[in-house]
Amino acid sequence: MRLFDTHAHLDLPTAGTLSERRSAARRAKSAGILDILIPGVTPATWPELQTVAADLRAHVPSVRIHTAVGIHPYWIGDLHQLEISAIRALLSEAIASAPAGLVAIGECGLDFGRRGDAIARGRQVALLDLHLERARDTGLPLLLHCVKAHAVLLERLSAAPTPPCVLHSFSGSAELAKVYCRAGHYISFAGAITNPRARKPLAAARAVPDGRLLVETDSPDQTPYSRRGALAVRNEPAFLVDIAEATAQARGTDADTLAAQTTANAYTVFGLSRPSADARADPDGLRR
Repeated sequence: MRLFDTHAHLDLPTAGTLSERRSAARRAKSAGILDILIPGVTPATWPELQTVAADLRAHVPSVRIHTAVGIHPYWIGDLHQLEISAIRALLSEAIASAPAGLVAIGECGLDFGRRGDAIARGRQVALLDLHLERARDTGLPLLLHCVKAHAVLLERLSAAPTPPCVLHSFSGSAELAKVYCRAGHYISFAGAITNPRARKPLAAARAVPDGRLLVETDSPDQTPYSRRGALAVRNEPAFLVDIAEATAQARGTDADTLAAQTTANAYTVFGLSRPSADARADPDGLRR
């Protein structure tokens, strides 16, 4: 089994010490997670992101570490003194100067829920549009966070031709999942799908076509349901096995089949080379 964790915040302080992150990467390798994508969330953490990625590549070379840079809606407030033009310059420079391994832009998006209320919606949309500009110019996919803002997000995505993007930790309905997939985007499931009572993500997982499905941990948050208990357990990429198994069960298939499919999809959307054993035509006939 080879799995690709398409979203793991191993650069954030909550992921532990540098030694703990190396150990987490080694456990991931032992569990069959051989590709990990670390997304950026704010300019203040982008340098640490590259430092952590380089360290993990050096100390756990058997796990391929990929990166993205972006501005998460929760961190937009940190940039309140900057004009949009200045933020555009920051993002453009970060993408242009990123070392090898940058495969996406994000995490970015919209949050019109309770946690996102502190940031004006107009400001959120303006920052999303900056990311969309960069995606359209570079051809890189976006890693998209979306809470209670799907109508606006779909409108912005369809305003101009946009590369296939990833709806990360998808929490929308099965019908929304179909809409995004028909538009050429990918749906990624995280820890919520491991809760057997979580009907919405289970229904959405069944609605996504084989060629548009991804899995992630969103670690160190969203610890899989079965690993929660009296003692807090930090989520990590090795736990992607739990998410793959839950997603496979929801779709009526086995974990090995789902691992092969989602890993191939990740290689496609992020424009990565595949080991020869995984080389195959794209499931729905699309190539980047």
